Amino acid sequence: MDRTWNAFDSAIRTIVSEQVTEFENRLRAEFAGLIDKTLDVSEAATHIGVSEKLIYRMCQEGSIPHERYGVTGSKRPAIKLRLSDLEAWRAEQRAANYKKGS
Repeated sequence: MDRTWNAFDSAIRTIVSEQVTEFENRLRAEFAGLIDKTLDVSEAATHIGVSEKLIYRMCQEGSIPHERYGVTGSKRPAIKLRLSDLEAWRAEQRAANYKKGS
């Protein structure tokens, strides 16, 4: 009886351990998207499904939130976009386009 109980206890501990690990992995995957990331132009273009050229053009026009890094007057500053800003901008675009279609 004692041996049966130990086997039963061991089986339950294994199942619980596996379930906890699986749940932790799912939570990590979900929360990874909540951490604000900084994207370069290529990553931002891929994220929203447009060309890098369009991202550069929108940055030049000032129609998309971005940050420029480099020496003042530099012809090729590094352009970075925060994921949270990009998602907020996308939500604004959806709202604006929805109103136009009404």
